[in-house]
Amino acid sequence: MKFLLSLLALCCVFAGAPAFGAPPIRIGVTTILSGPNADRGQSEQYGVELALTEINRSGGVLGRQVEASYADNSADPATGIAAARRLIEQQHVSVLLGALATPVTKAVMPIANAARIPFVIDISAGQEFVAAAGIGGFEYVFKTNPSELDIATATIRWLKSQNVRSVAIVADDNAFSLANAHAMESAAAESGIAAVATQVIKSGATDIDDVVAKLAAPAPDRILTVVTSSSAAFLRAYEQSGGKIPLAGRIDFAVAATTLSPKFLASPEFEKASGISVFTPLVPEVAVFVRAYQDKYGIAPTQRAFFAYEATKLIADAIGRAGSDAPQAIQAALKASTMPSLSGGTFTMDKNNHAHTAMQIVGMRGGKFAVLQGAAK
Repeated sequence: MKFLLSLLALCCVFAGAPAFGAPPIRIGVTTILSGPNADRGQSEQYGVELALTEINRSGGVLGRQVEASYADNSADPATGIAAARRLIEQQHVSVLLGALATPVTKAVMPIANAARIPFVIDISAGQEFVAAAGIGGFEYVFKTNPSELDIATATIRWLKSQNVRSVAIVADDNAFSLANAHAMESAAAESGIAAVATQVIKSGATDIDDVVAKLAAPAPDRILTVVTSSSAAFLRAYEQSGGKIPLAGRIDFAVAATTLSPKFLASPEFEKASGISVFTPLVPEVAVFVRAYQDKYGIAPTQRAFFAYEATKLIADAIGRAGSDAPQAIQAALKASTMPSLSGGTFTMDKNNHAHTAMQIVGMRGGKFAVLQGAAK
């Protein structure tokens, strides 16, 4: 009798354990791992690897470990197509993640869709990807990070709540900034806020003072910024102008903290500034991710790393709910996702396979970074 009880107990132990030698579940990641933007791809890779470390430490998915196979796309569409095909046809991945560079993402979409392999866009921001996915025709394409229209809509909704009636918009002369500026203009027009001026800062421009003066001339209620490389130069010129018209939009407060004088940072003028954030450690759940990332890699994460981390967790969640790593089963499970985001809200897909996770309205209070409104959508 004792022998039978021991045997039964042993059987129960093995029944609840992962199958010995079960092959890993493979996720394919195509990103930029060479060239001048390799650091961007590395941050995406680091986000994926942190997520996989946590997933596998907790027992994996379906009793199996989850591994990522990487293919460098070099930010080049032709290289990206070859990389995606290699992951699908040779590595036999169940799902694709990437591709970071907008032209490569655009090139990979039809490859993945034709192969009926789910392709999760975790970083490329374009609204064009939202329009094309789901009912747009690419039913195997999903987008998990906010698009420029999501960001613009949340920004304008906040400004509307602050009784803002007019804005002037400033953008750098690059595709990313100009697309965001256009989205801000469209969202403002739809909400009844007048865009009274638009200025584009040319690459290498030195006369930022003139740009600030032209933005202020029509006396808008806010100056909406979507600047990138010229952020520091613009902020210096803005302070020199007196900063009487409050800033809003995509403000890089980290750059502001190192560019503006301490006196101006704590001034009533700058405290009227309000930016939209898609990734802030001021959200407690996000702060946990930041600490884990710093512990693993010894550096602070970018928003790219955060987007990749959450997208990887979402894929693992979908595979677990599907009960299978078959691509069609994963696609169906992704469509039915309701996984919470660390930023707030959930990864619930709309008809274009796009999740609308939360963002925060942030600013400076007493010279310190602060959340002015949480869970903006």
